[in-house]
Amino acid sequence: MASWVVAGLCAATLTHCSFFSSRDGAYTGYYLPLTVHLRSDPTIAGAQLTYQDACGQAQSFPIAAPLQELLKRKTGRVFEKVLTGETASLSEAHGSVDTALGLSQVDLAIPRKVTRRYPITIALGLDFAYKTLDGAALYSKKIQSVGRGEVEVTEGSCDVKGLDAIAYEAMDLVTDGMAVQLGTSSNIHEAARARKADGSQAVLLPSQAVTPVPIPVDQPATVIFRALVRDENRDQVFHSGEAIAIEIEVKNEGPGTARAVELLVAATPILTKQIPGVVSIGDLQPGEVKHVTLNGKVDTIDAAAPEELTLILRAKSPLVQLPSAKKFLVSIKPAATVETATPVDVDRLPKRPGLLKQPKAIGIVVGVGQFRESVIPTVKYAARDAEAVATYLKSIGGIPPERVRTLVDSHALKRDLTEVLEEWLPERVDSTTVVYISVTGRGVVEPTTGAVSMIPFDGMATSRTQLYSLRRLQESLAALPIQHAVVMLDLSLEPLPGTESKGTMAPMWEQEGSGKEKIMWMIGNRAVQETHRYDPGRHGLFTYQLLRGLGGAADLDKNGTILTGELCAYTKGQVLKMAREQYGNEQEPLCLPGPGQGSIVRLQPVARFK
Repeated sequence: MASWVVAGLCAATLTHCSFFSSRDGAYTGYYLPLTVHLRSDPTIAGAQLTYQDACGQAQSFPIAAPLQELLKRKTGRVFEKVLTGETASLSEAHGSVDTALGLSQVDLAIPRKVTRRYPITIALGLDFAYKTLDGAALYSKKIQSVGRGEVEVTEGSCDVKGLDAIAYEAMDLVTDGMAVQLGTSSNIHEAARARKADGSQAVLLPSQAVTPVPIPVDQPATVIFRALVRDENRDQVFHSGEAIAIEIEVKNEGPGTARAVELLVAATPILTKQIPGVVSIGDLQPGEVKHVTLNGKVDTIDAAAPEELTLILRAKSPLVQLPSAKKFLVSIKPAATVETATPVDVDRLPKRPGLLKQPKAIGIVVGVGQFRESVIPTVKYAARDAEAVATYLKSIGGIPPERVRTLVDSHALKRDLTEVLEEWLPERVDSTTVVYISVTGRGVVEPTTGAVSMIPFDGMATSRTQLYSLRRLQESLAALPIQHAVVMLDLSLEPLPGTESKGTMAPMWEQEGSGKEKIMWMIGNRAVQETHRYDPGRHGLFTYQLLRGLGGAADLDKNGTILTGELCAYTKGQVLKMAREQYGNEQEPLCLPGPGQGSIVRLQPVARFK
């Protein structure tokens, strides 16, 4: 009965009555006193989504009928009367709403046909305009909305189940957005105020109402998030019965409120035992940050298997820009195994004394495992890595102790890096100097360019000004009058926060091999991923193998001298092998310049034992 009273009051007074509320709480029932003709482009009548099913075959899913129905319904919430069809009587129309389908994209990847759920993203764009009877456009807009969720595939079928619900969500959101844009357009409101009803009865417009209802206008919101997946024993392999934790940080960087934000956790039940599939984040005010930790346990399995964990954000607000899904490839094993081989204690120097003497060489070692910003994940062995490398440079590399600088954790501020690399170093080099630089810690990648930056102790991953870019390091070294430089990087890499919507690009490491390079890059991790730790050796995996190589294992030709090319080739091979065999996923190092490019810098001695 109450709803009939409200409707009756609106009809009797012809006032601007905004009583309808959409799913996110934003008013979209404006009911402006205008009659419009809803006209659809052929792209609406033939609208369909194309995707590949579980068998890799192209399929199409028609969405024309529900989209046309939603367009009619949502336009009816903005205007007093909506006319459809070419044969409708248009003499009473005051204008038209023209619509066309823009972007229509399905992001769905089904790598293998097994019974499981896969994440899906459906993006729809809508072009619309309000035009007067003479064809003049009073308002036009192009908007996009995204539906996110999961679809289900069974091993014995090619069918993809659940796509219709995600498609409807995308259509519902994009038409909600159209209603908000049309209902809050000042030009359309002016047209409504100027319009008088036929006959002697004047239309009571919003400005003339006794108690005008304000028009709420939602500002756009931009949501970003960071995620970290941890296992109980921190070896980056998930074992049966092992506790796991997913740490999430979600932030709204836009001027509007992101309403009803949710996190979808997509994986097999083996991986997400005790972790819900949908987690409510709630509303995010502009600038607000929320932290969520999900605790679960790996289910019992009989055989090792690779699994994929996908995290997706969705929101019920129509004006929210959401980031891309985050995917984690993890290895699951039946039970934790005991190391069969006794690790080498690389913290003990080799019994053979190092014979290499480099009185003009310089060593700069950086290890950042703790950060001032607590939201930045720690790097467990970064400080130990740095201290061990500094010891090896002095004892095995033959560099005078006073010419080796070590910056660890709180002593590795950005200004410390700048002072050492750009002030202290240039004052101590000449044409015979070889510079050795080692950096262990965490870095970020700019997705649009692939540029890599390291995070100092006082760095913030969300602020480019608080990072130290490797391009800046390369340019500084290239400008020095030195003989050679050897840069060793052991960095866990992730996309620069806030750029997820731009897609992902691999770090830009490649360079031309002209043979004249004076900088050798030993990169422990060429991809956007966490580096592996080698807990038995109490070091990062790359740094552990680097130290083993410097201790003599990298002397591939057994001539008593280890060259930079030999050291990098040995370390790369060992890291690749151990990552695949013990952790079940890859960590691929990179040597630049590469073998066969004739670069003299690859022949630089880094250790000598006879």
